[in-house]
Amino acid sequence: MKSKRGGAIKKAPPGYYTAQEAQKRLGLNPSTFSYYVRKGKIKKYVPPLRTEGFYEKKEIDHLANQMTLFLHTREEKDTTEVRIAQPQDAQGIAEVLTVRGWQTATAKQRISWYAINPLIDLVAITDKKVSGYIHAVPYTPETLSDIMAVRKRAWHIEPDDILAYQPGNTYDLYVGIATVESISNHTQRVGFRLMSEFHSFLEELAERQIYIHRLYAVSAEEPGQKLCQKLGFIRLKDIPEDYLFPDWHRYMLDLETSDSRFAQQHREAVQQIKE
Repeated sequence: MKSKRGGAIKKAPPGYYTAQEAQKRLGLNPSTFSYYVRKGKIKKYVPPLRTEGFYEKKEIDHLANQMTLFLHTREEKDTTEVRIAQPQDAQGIAEVLTVRGWQTATAKQRISWYAINPLIDLVAITDKKVSGYIHAVPYTPETLSDIMAVRKRAWHIEPDDILAYQPGNTYDLYVGIATVESISNHTQRVGFRLMSEFHSFLEELAERQIYIHRLYAVSAEEPGQKLCQKLGFIRLKDIPEDYLFPDWHRYMLDLETSDSRFAQQHREAVQQIKE
């Protein structure tokens, strides 16, 4: 391809952006972008025997996510961190739901799950307390079927119902999210942060050669149902058990085929990792 001036149009190698693409992704004008590059805040990679530089997609995308997060939380001091849950977080996770009057698994149960797979919960910590979490667990096929049909709930789950991750394998995950509503602006400060880090978490699994095919979810709450729809989940067809739980909606997101933005970004990230 040729530009209007006759020169070859730059094309970034796999896993990288051109300067123009990186500027657009970050929403910066050329002068501001160049300033941050000179200051080392944005890393430029110049291949051997080349003069033009490129910008790693993973770094630029992460920076773009952080900028978006800042815009959502700029009016408040952000003291929230997100990380993989540890056994000491189990009681706090249980309390996120019990304060709403919802039944859930005990802290002791959750700790027993971590012995099988320690990567099933992402937890948000605000002011040294658990302020929300994402549960993303690879159940056995039988247990996943029971969970989706609401024949089993969290307090019924035993360690044998959960699969351990093995590199080279592909898994389906059952996912759920909950935040503490008493925290001001909790959707942006906690929920948005959890979702952003969950995307990065799936990439980290791919880097370990652990691949995720489908995400499943069940929700009886309107906010949860709207979130599923916004992320591109499709509502599954009714099953005989649904008449027992008319308010519960069942959802699935196929990360390999969905045209939702979430799924497309995930596929691009996995492809870059494989390359």
